[in-house]
Amino acid sequence: MILYGGGDHALGLWEIIQLLELPFHGFFDDGSGPFALPSEYHLGPYDESVYPASPLLIAITDNTIRRNLALRVKHPIAPPLIHPKAYVSPSARLGVGTVVLPQAAIHSKAEIGAHAIINTGAVVEHFARVGSFSHLSSRSVVGCRGEVGDSCFVATGAIVAPGVRVGEGCVIGAGSVVLRNLEPFTKAWGVPAKPQSSSFG
Repeated sequence: MILYGGGDHALGLWEIIQLLELPFHGFFDDGSGPFALPSEYHLGPYDESVYPASPLLIAITDNTIRRNLALRVKHPIAPPLIHPKAYVSPSARLGVGTVVLPQAAIHSKAEIGAHAIINTGAVVEHFARVGSFSHLSSRSVVGCRGEVGDSCFVATGAIVAPGVRVGEGCVIGAGSVVLRNLEPFTKAWGVPAKPQSSSFG
């Protein structure tokens, strides 16, 4: 397996790879930031000719960057990477490139798109859906039959109530409780969460 990215998120994924005893070839990174992974594993900037048959996992938390990289990489995308201390129902469906971190729980008939991040302790209840390239932060919850669209960011401890739909590209603030459907590309926070025109400060 190859990771694209060498920062803090990549370190967490590398540790899961080690726990699962999966083969690891190294990581691609352009070198613009500090590495959290050991430098001896650095393969340099992305190069499609390096281990071309090895599955690749994009270890970048920014949804937009992760999406853009997924469109240009030539390596096969790795199947979902699931921490051994996470729970994933046998009837749940997970897309390629998705990662599920420790203590997360994905319940019956839930659907997770490709390249999503289900972070530590996050919960996706039964029949809920999380879109591709979305990030559920630590301890966030998507209730039964709730829906989070593609490329959303749900911050730490936020809750999407059962049956509520969050449109594509939404950003939900930490600790917020979303009780009503949100239009695409809405920023919302509070209890209950309300759409905001200003940025997070």
